[in-house]
Amino acid sequence: MPLLEATALVGGYGGADILHGVSLTVDAGEIVVIIGPNGAGKSTALKAVFGLVRVRQGHVRFDGNEIANQRPDRIVRLGLCYVPQEKNVFAGLSVHENLEMGAFIRTDDIGSELARVYEIFPALNERRGTRAGDLSGGQRQMVAIGRALMLKPKVLLLDEPTAGLSPRMIELIFDRIKEINRLGIGVLMVEQNAKFALSFAHRGYVLAMGQNRFEDTGPNLLANREVAEMFLGG
Repeated sequence: MPLLEATALVGGYGGADILHGVSLTVDAGEIVVIIGPNGAGKSTALKAVFGLVRVRQGHVRFDGNEIANQRPDRIVRLGLCYVPQEKNVFAGLSVHENLEMGAFIRTDDIGSELARVYEIFPALNERRGTRAGDLSGGQRQMVAIGRALMLKPKVLLLDEPTAGLSPRMIELIFDRIKEINRLGIGVLMVEQNAKFALSFAHRGYVLAMGQNRFEDTGPNLLANREVAEMFLGG
């Protein structure tokens, strides 16, 4: 049984549905990538899973629990964490304080998680006293992902983690995501750098107009001529 399963999701913003029956799954320890054109509903699907967009129809189950339309602060306690694309750090707090804020619901010792985050992101260890607002875009993304790791998640939801970053930083962020996955943490990621992401993803979904269009392994989607021509630039 999948660790995370969204089934036939219908929902959106206000009275307008963006999702028209989207379904997806993530198994334990799996990297799954959602790709598609602008306006396809990719980020909306991620937000619906995390309770940030109301689901009008369908189900979301995580680790055996129905979580559709649950509050995000309840969802994170189950081990599902979400990293938004923008405004994802506390700009006035230091790197270290941001990471501590990530453990806001924990009452046990967080030292081992802090050490793990600094091991995954050595650049943050070097700048632990720096205000997050003074960091580069790539370093802020590291802080945001690191803060989510402080809750010891079973699955990370990442919304466009490399948006606006340089090619070198994109490669670095993807390397860190693969390292996090090797720790046994599942990843469901919306990503605009589709070819790069599919090259290491276990599976991928292609959405179009709020509906599932293709689903397959990462390599198979890359090899699919129709997917390449319509969604990967040929």
